[in-house]
Amino acid sequence: MHTAALKRARKQVMAIRSFYVSASLYAIVIPFLWVINLTVGGKIWAYWPTLGWGMGLCVHALTVFAGSSFFGIAWEERKIEELMARENLKVVSREKQMVQAQMRLLQAQIEPHFLFNTLANIQSLIARSPDKAALMMDNFIAYLRESLSASRAQQGTLKQEFDLLKHYLDLIKIRMAERLEYDLNLAPELGNVALAPMLLQPLVENAIKHGLEPKIEGGRVVVRAYQRDNSVMISVEDNGLGFADNADSAGSGVGLANLRERIAVLYDGQARLEITDLGSSTNQGTRVSLIVPVAAIGVEQTT
Repeated sequence: MHTAALKRARKQVMAIRSFYVSASLYAIVIPFLWVINLTVGGKIWAYWPTLGWGMGLCVHALTVFAGSSFFGIAWEERKIEELMARENLKVVSREKQMVQAQMRLLQAQIEPHFLFNTLANIQSLIARSPDKAALMMDNFIAYLRESLSASRAQQGTLKQEFDLLKHYLDLIKIRMAERLEYDLNLAPELGNVALAPMLLQPLVENAIKHGLEPKIEGGRVVVRAYQRDNSVMISVEDNGLGFADNADSAGSGVGLANLRERIAVLYDGQARLEITDLGSSTNQGTRVSLIVPVAAIGVEQTT
């Protein structure tokens, strides 16, 4: 891709340079020959103007190949760099569009399954626990409202992501009851920080599915967002099964690998995802951290 783009850039530069050099030479040579034909009487120029045109074309050819080669190298390199930069921007833009399309496809695959399970849970609660069914329906409506809004936006905020997580966790808590506890801790000054939508929910889903649900007594999931030095830190920590007790906890299910790819493209390789085993032998669980430099999301650095 890089070689093809470079060839296209060089071809464009050569065409542009030839045009401007040719235009400049014609603007000089043709008036000069015309003046000669008008002012020099009795000379060969006056009787055979075509010869003058031919000489002008010869001068033009020599000047293009010699002059442009000598004077145009630096200009050509600068122009190629500009065209390559534009080409790279187009490539990055296409990659981001592909990631956004993948996100929409992922949502389309996840939401029907999640909707079916939630509606089935509500139906089962209607007869034996109408109050819980009504509460679950309220949380479900709130979740759908936030989720639909996020799915239509290319950019959201940390507060919106945390609001979505709260509605999601409230739904799961009705199903898991006392087996699930959660804590959402968002630093107030980071509420309006821009963040691509649907980045955090897969991390929470992964923690519950692979860490807490397989554990008989369940557990706790804690989501924190804060600023450390020059980065915004977002961590999802659970005290469920660790890597040794659950081989799938490292990232199957929703797919941390897909999330890594999204993050790499959305933040031009500046953000990263870190997974820490907190101690499988003591059931201390797992921490997954999303680390985004403040420069990538426009946060003012704190001192």
